[in-house]
Amino acid sequence: MKHTEDIIIKLLQIRQARKLAESNVMSDEDIQKLRDLITSNRRQIPTFALSHFDRLEASGKSGLAEAKYGKCSACGAEIDADEIEYLKKNRNIGVCDNCFAFIYIPDDKFDVSAFFKELLAK
Repeated sequence: MKHTEDIIIKLLQIRQARKLAESNVMSDEDIQKLRDLITSNRRQIPTFALSHFDRLEASGKSGLAEAKYGKCSACGAEIDADEIEYLKKNRNIGVCDNCFAFIYIPDDKFDVSAFFKELLAK
C-alpha cells in the first residue's frame, strides 16, 4: 500500500473509531478495541500529519475531507485543477487552501465501514 493511502486510511479509521467510541451503543469491550485501534493508528502516522489533523478536529473542523466535484467536502471551496491532478496521481494528500483540511480523492479503498464491521464482530 502506498504511504499516502495508508495515512488517509489511518486518519479515516481514527475519525470513525472516535465517533463509534463516543456513541452510547458500544460495549465496553468494543470501546476498548476502538481505543486500541486509535492508539495503534496514531503511532503509524507521521507526527506533522497527526498534529495538523488533531488541531483541526479539536477545533470542531474537519481534519480530513474528500475532494468531490472539484470542491472540498468540508468547506465547499473550489480546488484548483492542478491540485486535483496532484491528488489523483499516486493517491496523494493535499491541503484545502480555505479550511486547511487534508483533502483526498475518494476511492473504494478508503471505505472503512467493512473494516469496522469485521473489527467489532470479533
